[in-house]
Amino acid sequence: MPKSLAKPAASNTGLRSRTPKGARTRQALLLAARQVFGDHGYSGASVSQISRQCGLSQGTFYQYFRNKDQIFREVVDAALSDFWAKANSLSLEGLSPGQALHQVLLLLLGHCRDYAPIHRVLNEFDIIETVTISYYDSIAWFYRDFYRRAVNSGQFRPLDPNVVAYSMLGLAIFEQRHWEGLGPNHPHEELAQLCANLLEHGISGPKAWQPPREFGLPSPAPGQESPLPWEEGDSPGKGTKSAIFQAAEQVLGERGYARASISEITRQAGVAQGTFYVHFKSKQDLMNGVVRFLSHQLRRELRRLTDRSEDRRDKELQGMLGFFGFLGRHCLIYRIVAESEAIVPEAAEYYYNKLAQGYAASLAAPVDAGQIRSLPLEVMVPALMGIHHMIGLRWLVWNAASHPEIPRQLVDDAITLVLFGLMGNG
Repeated sequence: MPKSLAKPAASNTGLRSRTPKGARTRQALLLAARQVFGDHGYSGASVSQISRQCGLSQGTFYQYFRNKDQIFREVVDAALSDFWAKANSLSLEGLSPGQALHQVLLLLLGHCRDYAPIHRVLNEFDIIETVTISYYDSIAWFYRDFYRRAVNSGQFRPLDPNVVAYSMLGLAIFEQRHWEGLGPNHPHEELAQLCANLLEHGISGPKAWQPPREFGLPSPAPGQESPLPWEEGDSPGKGTKSAIFQAAEQVLGERGYARASISEITRQAGVAQGTFYVHFKSKQDLMNGVVRFLSHQLRRELRRLTDRSEDRRDKELQGMLGFFGFLGRHCLIYRIVAESEAIVPEAAEYYYNKLAQGYAASLAAPVDAGQIRSLPLEVMVPALMGIHHMIGLRWLVWNAASHPEIPRQLVDDAITLVLFGLMGNG
């Protein structure tokens, strides 16, 4: 299995890069590029910014790299090379299943911490199909292989290896995000142990519970006239503004922020361009509004679906299914939120923190009631959000089908992993 599946960038053949000084200059450009891409995203980064970051001229840049695309690919390949160097030196022989899981999570959490800015960039519109999928699949290969070996030796329950691998990826990525109001950060070793515990045993608590025999994707929650309790003062608007948001979701998601135009958005919304500026100052202001609108729509859908159940485990099951159903209808949401992290970072922070805070609030009482295992909410909430997020990416957002769906068995396996873990008795 190759250690990097990303399409290799052609090497610069100039003699300058083969000298010791040239090698140092090339490395300085790569480090500068890593910083600039992390700060500005792929679309917002430029060759001039990368050159200025390390005090070199653009002419010097082009002596080592053809363009922004080549240097970005090499930054990503360097991240993969670093991961695989550490993965290949990892020794798991003689360890118990829990100890081995702890070690491979230590590796993944450390990698996601060190390359968090690059991971934010990888979901941007322009690079998903050419770089992102290959990058994540390369890392997932290691975790698929680890998991298959454990299953074959009778250590873990048999689930789809891709579901497990991508769940671990999502968990590790989301544990490295900054979360407002969830709780204290945990030292790296302790965080890996807590995450391993969650993956081993799931979140279902000791209180008696009968899981449903079948997990079915629910239909969208029915509308209701009265607002939900948390909606007062939080609704992004109705009527014309909502029509603009819906049109912007389509245009921004399909074309990306840089190529989307206000005229195209207003035309699709059926409003005059002048009307746009009654509600928004700029395209950036619109993106901020769209992310908040999508956050509101998702939280509204999940709340109405989960309000149908009493036990938190039923709510969790319905919430997962509802999230996948919502994402299947709004696949473009990930591209928009990902781009907003570089363009309007406060919008992305709002999107994730609103979900996390509501999630944490809904889990606190069920933990006390024994419906959910007693795990720190500041670890459990990002882990669960990351698992849902990455499964949605892998089978819905990256799916080229006109109406993408997650195969039924994979949905069952994802729910089993979350509720009962890799070693539980559910």
